[in-house]
Amino acid sequence: MELWKLLDIRPGLTAVIGSGGKTSLLRVLAQELSRRGSVLLATTTHIMRPDWCPFAETEAALRAAFARSPIACAGAFTPEGKLTAPDFPGWQTAADFVLVEADGSRRLPAKAHAPWEPVLPPERRRTVCVFGASALGKPIRDAAHRPELYAPLAAASPDAVITPVMAARVLAAESGFDVLFINQADVLTGAAAQLRPFADVLPCPVVYGSLARGAWRSL
Repeated sequence: MELWKLLDIRPGLTAVIGSGGKTSLLRVLAQELSRRGSVLLATTTHIMRPDWCPFAETEAALRAAFARSPIACAGAFTPEGKLTAPDFPGWQTAADFVLVEADGSRRLPAKAHAPWEPVLPPERRRTVCVFGASALGKPIRDAAHRPELYAPLAAASPDAVITPVMAARVLAAESGFDVLFINQADVLTGAAAQLRPFADVLPCPVVYGSLARGAWRSL
């Protein structure tokens, strides 16, 4: 089954938060959804500009981009050369599907949100949280973005090893999302059994798989 169906992505704006593969997830979803309509990629934080789809800084440029591709990215450049949110009005509804990366994780597989995160557009219809299974079995200080915030949520020291139960409880404490996608499940032996605590603890659907291998299923 296509990943967008498992995650129940709907027309309108979807925010993607968390860690462990947000950018890869956005690309997979964009490619799948482009067979159903136009797809706009954007951010409310800071990302590197995707090099695999047309890019637009203005509304007119976005219309031109969609004239030649069903997928486009829009944003404004920061002085450091990264992309931030588009600065033209109406971008939140400028495509059939708008996929927004709404926080950062410095490429780490787990994270705790700072008070100002995530930056969720009010127009969102769905929020997907991503967690990287490669965090399991590693110390909080090595695998989590903002370990000083993650450890208190886990009721553990920064040296404690992240377990499925611990990770699920941290995600439950943070909440604020409609579905969880666990990426990097290919690093686990018996992934379904190891990841079962996420489904037991969280009140939302859980999907797991490997974006690198193009495989996923519901937990």
